[in-house]
This record gives sequence, C-alpha cells and structure tokens, in this order.
Amino acid sequence: MTDERTRLSRLLALAGSEADHLRAVRWRLLSDDCQVSEARLAELLNSDIGIDRLESFGAKFSRMQDTVIDKLVPTLLRAAGESTGTAIDNLARLERFELIGSSDAWLAMRGLRNRLVHEYIDQPDILAPSLAQACRFTETMHEDFIAMRNYARQRLIDD
Repeated sequence: MTDERTRLSRLLALAGSEADHLRAVRWRLLSDDCQVSEARLAELLNSDIGIDRLESFGAKFSRMQDTVIDKLVPTLLRAAGESTGTAIDNLARLERFELIGSSDAWLAMRGLRNRLVHEYIDQPDILAPSLAQACRFTETMHEDFIAMRNYARQRLIDD
C-alpha cells in the first residue's frame, strides 16, 4: 500500500472512532431529539453533567469536522489520483463525485463549529439554535463519512 493509502486507512479509522464518539455524546446530551429551545438549554446548563456533555459535544463536533475537512478529504482525493485545493474546492469535488451530500452543509458546519467553540452560554438565543443545528449535522457528517469510507474501501485500500 502506498504511503497516501496507508495514511488514508489510518484517517478512516480515526474519523470512524470520532464519529462513534460524537454520536454517543450527542445521544447522552440530547437523546434522539435535536429540538433545543432556550428552556431546554437552560436545563442543560443548570447541571454540571449537562455542561460537561455540552462541552464534550462541541469538542467532538469540532474535531470530527476538522479531521474530515482538513485531513481525510485531501488524503482521499490524493489517493484517488485527484489534485487538491482549498477546503471549499475539495468539498465541491467530493460533492460532484457524490461522496458528500452538500459542500454547503460542510461549510455551514465549519461556521457552526466556530459558534460552538466560542461558547455562547450567556447568549442562549444564539447557542440553542446552533446546538440544534449541530445535532442535526452529526447525522450528515456520519452519512457522508460512511460514503467516503465505503468508496475508499471499495476502490482505494485493502482493508
């Protein structure tokens, strides 16, 4: 296996682990309900466990999208013999290859990551809808990751 394909295999394993951890913390934080009102957010922020889960979710959400956008996507493209460019260009290429549903969604995730990381705990009117959107995006991230992993396993690496 070439160095690029070895790196791809390692990044797929890392992103798979991150996806599992993200989905698990999302479940612990919000169960299967991504509706986050300001009242529900206040309830979460009223307990140490809720705060810890919220911080863990934000960190794992950020880490997963960073790994995918900044590491996995360029490595996948290079392993497939494609050139790489900016994150926007790389995501657009994956969308054309139908390996992700929407490059715009991934760009929105990046902006959302910035809102979650900067902790707007004192601004529930900003944090509540951001958390709800991030919750929904976890499924998008997971589904797109599965598509990339399946493509890589079928065409690029011997797993």
